[in-house]
Amino acid sequence: MRIESKTFLPVEIVFHPNWWHNMTGMRFDRNHFFDPDRRVDDEKLMRRTLWEHFGQFGYGEEHPEPEPIIGPVHLAAGFMMSSLWGCSIIYSDNNSPVVEPKTMTVEELVALKIPDPSNNRDFRDFFLLIKKLRDRFGYVYGDIGWGNLQNLALDLMGHSLFLAYYDNPENIHRIYDKFNQSVIEMMNLIRAETGTTSISVNRSIINVEPTINLQSNCSVQMISNDMYEEFLLPHEINLSKKLQPYGIHHCGDNMHMLAEGYSKVKEACFFDVGWGADIARCREKIPDAFFNVRLSPVKIQTCTPNEVEHDLINLLENAGDLSQVGICCINMDWGTPDENVAKIFEVAERYRKYGA
Repeated sequence: MRIESKTFLPVEIVFHPNWWHNMTGMRFDRNHFFDPDRRVDDEKLMRRTLWEHFGQFGYGEEHPEPEPIIGPVHLAAGFMMSSLWGCSIIYSDNNSPVVEPKTMTVEELVALKIPDPSNNRDFRDFFLLIKKLRDRFGYVYGDIGWGNLQNLALDLMGHSLFLAYYDNPENIHRIYDKFNQSVIEMMNLIRAETGTTSISVNRSIINVEPTINLQSNCSVQMISNDMYEEFLLPHEINLSKKLQPYGIHHCGDNMHMLAEGYSKVKEACFFDVGWGADIARCREKIPDAFFNVRLSPVKIQTCTPNEVEHDLINLLENAGDLSQVGICCINMDWGTPDENVAKIFEVAERYRKYGA
């Protein structure tokens, strides 16, 4: 499915909390996510810091005004749905929230009712945050990182999930039906408040269509295309019809191995394509969707600017129609050289000026 981008070859960068902590002293304790004053102050500091480093490329803000951003838009932090379903969350000064996995059985999950967000501390505080910021500003902006079916199942069951695919497939489908209902309910609640659901999944959608509902398929790289089509595809097709416009985030290095299955999600208009994937093969299978191609946050920390340029040009030369392509690098850690990040912007500007 094709969607027209608002920007030609947009670029977005996201730094790991360790970068922010060392650069600014910012802490990622629980108050960073739920205290209204901290939310406003921290997001303002982030926008100013990005301008100080990359303002020459029009990135960040020199004089940021306070904004009521309810969910972090400069982080990769998805934990709320796992919290809703009973996982404990560990916060720290220099890391994203960590989900403590549970070891539930298939039978326990089948018997478990869809949790009520009003009974969950994180969601109660989240909606209280929305109320306080709306009372102050008159509106709110942002959302949450909401994960996907298999991500959530792994948080609740651990690796026994993969045995259950073989031993108990009918109940896995029941569980995924239940997860879908929960996701749709929560996304509709959040969308009613902010108009979006997925800016906190990957802010790159802002440059294409901010209302895209971007599902995080981080763990799908762990299974084959056949398993994806059997266990996840029917539920994602259902989700794609209920949450339009719809996109899929695949941060693993093997999206080309799942491209056949992904091509059957006909309603998907946006794909995050993880570093290491064969972009040309992905484009062959999915010719019309917007591809947000991802550089490696690990490699960019230690390579040279010339290597960044080489990697990015290789991606762009194989991604097809560049009007349907964006660029990002997510979760860059402390120690990543500014000149390496700057090279991303420089290459994108050259392509915008001279074309491919």
